[in-house]
Amino acid sequence: MTDQGIVPPETSMLRRRRMRRRMALATVAVVLAAAGVWGVVTVSGACGSLDSGVQDIDGTCVGVNDGSYVFHPELADVLGRIEEENARVRDEGGYVSVALLDPLTPTETSALPLTSVRNRLEGAYTAQRRVNTSHVAGDPNPRIQLLLANQGDTDDQWTHVLDRLRELSVAEEHPLLAVVGLGVSTARTREQAEDLADSDIPMVGAVLTADDLEHDAISGLIKTSPSNRHYVAALRHHMRIEGLDTAIMVRDSNSEEGIDLYTRSLEEEFEEQMEKVISRYRTQQFTGKSASGDSTPSLFAGVQANICASAADGNRAVLYAGREIDLGDLLRSLRNRTCRETPLTLLTAGLELGKVLADPDLDLRAAKLTILNAATVDPLGWSGEEPGTPVGYPDFHGAFVRHFPANHLLDGGAIMVHDALLTAARAIRLAAPNGAASYLTPERVRGQLLNLNGEFVVTGASGTLEFSDGRKDEGTGVPGGKPIPVLRYPSLTDRERASERVGDLCHIVAGPKLVACGPAG
Repeated sequence: MTDQGIVPPETSMLRRRRMRRRMALATVAVVLAAAGVWGVVTVSGACGSLDSGVQDIDGTCVGVNDGSYVFHPELADVLGRIEEENARVRDEGGYVSVALLDPLTPTETSALPLTSVRNRLEGAYTAQRRVNTSHVAGDPNPRIQLLLANQGDTDDQWTHVLDRLRELSVAEEHPLLAVVGLGVSTARTREQAEDLADSDIPMVGAVLTADDLEHDAISGLIKTSPSNRHYVAALRHHMRIEGLDTAIMVRDSNSEEGIDLYTRSLEEEFEEQMEKVISRYRTQQFTGKSASGDSTPSLFAGVQANICASAADGNRAVLYAGREIDLGDLLRSLRNRTCRETPLTLLTAGLELGKVLADPDLDLRAAKLTILNAATVDPLGWSGEEPGTPVGYPDFHGAFVRHFPANHLLDGGAIMVHDALLTAARAIRLAAPNGAASYLTPERVRGQLLNLNGEFVVTGASGTLEFSDGRKDEGTGVPGGKPIPVLRYPSLTDRERASERVGDLCHIVAGPKLVACGPAG
């Protein structure tokens, strides 16, 4: 038996449930097509049925649901699969619950667009199926019911969701034992994690790169992604390899307000780890769209002029402390810079660049621009089994593509949410005596989070992850065994790759991945 697990026979009950669901969705689609719009409110005028667990608060459907409520038509397929797996688990009994806490009703300016939400849900479903049908997270008992918690944007919305999560965590039967996902690194995410910690609910973040979103700052929170200090260390090492000894930093001014913990933390790590590198030039700033809600392009004319001024002084590197939603505007500005004949290398971390690089008008090679991104995952390289591919990735990939298109892996969200749920399941099984669901509590699971090491590592898609009390400069609850690939865009030509210098700690591999540095821990 492989990690992909045994596929249980399809029962007549599941076939009937799938048929009813397809008929209901078809009916809704016809009604909505006639109306010409899709709203968050369903055709009944409410957020699903009275027992859906989802309520309309301030115009958004928030709450905790088992997949039966369709937050958006593009999520219908994966939500239907989660609903069916939950029904199967409930029919068999002996199960507990884990909630995926994420923004499930994204907007145009959300840090997580709709496609990313879909991919994260697909990764969660893949993990749920694997932990329920194989030994990838230890004994496949107790089985996992996956609940979906739409976190909302306002305090009233979050209060409603938190109250429901608390209720589920103290239920006598099938309690909620962990929360995974947690969106992205913002001040609101930190507040939500602190609220969950106060209720003794353990958490496994999927892509939380801010340095202060860790167990050391919030007890009971671990994460499957590295922190920004690990990404910047990888970039700093590569700058030495490339002979880049100066850089000018471009920052998102939202960092000042403490709204976006990711950009603030990345900026602070650039300042601390590359103090001498950036000391020659003044930091440039812009106001990012993800926090401001401004849908107009960011203004980079002044930033571009000062970057060219530094280039005239011999500088060839730009450190970018911002999100991908604004990166395209910066690159388009640099494409038309006055110093177009001077090659520039832009270094950043933790970004998903697929949408940016898909811009047909952005030819990086013609613009003499290079991007080095210290990434969380390398789906293209790992799917080709390049050197450094995590040992758990092939089995994950096989399980994922049985249900979903392979290109849904490219933003990394499916991989990281999969690993978050896998980690939570591993801790639950470690806390369960002989696989029994009885007597399990969130507190017992929380006590096992930092015991996921040694014989109890997590064989994740993104690495062989282990969690323990932090050692120097590592942090508690940050995954050891997590590789940080540094991806180059555009990729090196064969001639360039042959002449590329190799550092002592890193090695050259094929494809877009340039350097694979060691574990985050």
